[in-house]
Amino acid sequence: MRYDKDRNWVRSVLKTSDIMNTLNGGMSQPVTNIVRNTDHYLITLKVPGIDLDNVKVEIVDKHVIFHHVIDFNDLDDSSLNIPHVLATYPLTADVDYNNISATREDKALIVKLPFNELSNGYHREVNVLK
Repeated sequence: MRYDKDRNWVRSVLKTSDIMNTLNGGMSQPVTNIVRNTDHYLITLKVPGIDLDNVKVEIVDKHVIFHHVIDFNDLDDSSLNIPHVLATYPLTADVDYNNISATREDKALIVKLPFNELSNGYHREVNVLK
């Protein structure tokens, strides 16, 4: 078979194989960027093919987790919701957990992790009991 003769057929097969890869367990990989600024970390997350309105950001223990829910509908109208973790990052001790914020800009999710007092070199003298 020559490619120039059956170009449309080849393109349709390639598109189908990409769709089938995604449906059969393949996934698009998120693109992340982490930057340390003077007073905060900034995480930028882009996920091709996933609506950012469906992405949730959670702080669990010492990690920031990005996930969304995949809905599987069965033929008998029952559904199964499965969380799909996109990315997870450990949080350091210098992050102020209570003031973490997230916004959407263009096609990216931006998470700001502000620093707490430990980022400036926490120092305290401890009295020794006798």
